[in-house]
Amino acid sequence: MKVSIVIPSYNQSEKLLKNLKEKILPFFDASGVTYSILIEADRSSKEQIALLQEGLLSLPGQVKLDRVEDKKGKGWAVKKGILHSEGDYVLFFDADLSTDLSVFTLMKKDLGKFDALVASRDAKGSVYSKKQPFKRRLTHWGAKTLIRWMFRIKEVHDTQCGFKAFRLPVAKAMVEKQLTMGSAFDVEYLYFLHLNGYSIQEYPAIWEDDPDSTLQGVVSSSKRFYKDLRAIKKNKKHYLEKEGEHVD
Repeated sequence: MKVSIVIPSYNQSEKLLKNLKEKILPFFDASGVTYSILIEADRSSKEQIALLQEGLLSLPGQVKLDRVEDKKGKGWAVKKGILHSEGDYVLFFDADLSTDLSVFTLMKKDLGKFDALVASRDAKGSVYSKKQPFKRRLTHWGAKTLIRWMFRIKEVHDTQCGFKAFRLPVAKAMVEKQLTMGSAFDVEYLYFLHLNGYSIQEYPAIWEDDPDSTLQGVVSSSKRFYKDLRAIKKNKKHYLEKEGEHVD
């Protein structure tokens, strides 16, 4: 079983290199799966890109920096990484490791059983390593309630946890339908899977806020996020697969 790992990184080179050396590589080396890592650093500064390039010289060859483009949004970075991935599954998570890598240990036993394996901060057994600030908890609750009401994705309690794995052929079909490139892309992915009957399994995660995160909170209150939610809902027919498109 081969897993391609996509890590979006926006001006987080120092933190990402540290996490790769101290946490990510040792964890996946011990996991028993064959893996590769593709870093998507679109929009990062020239200095940050240079730091990544220099740091990667001392890391194993399965860690690569993808071609850097001046495209906006984490959703674009993840889409590009999925399209450039190879193997059986593709996994993406954040450079800051807000979601503890241990959730992959739970997912690993179900590789080959489900089309999507999704970490959740709201699944039974999940843990917040630090109490969340009130504003962040309120934002999370409000967004979660709105998303549940709009999209009825019953398989998942937390759409925005940034740690998800997909069977690669399904993931590539999924991103071909992708319209949004901001932080609502997680909803779009899960909505596509839900509408077309792909299997989704949710796993409890250990989660900790990163104070330096480029995404402020679970979902920001930005107009773009809620505008994207409306666009996803409006374009429901776009996500429905036609006869013969479903990936077996």
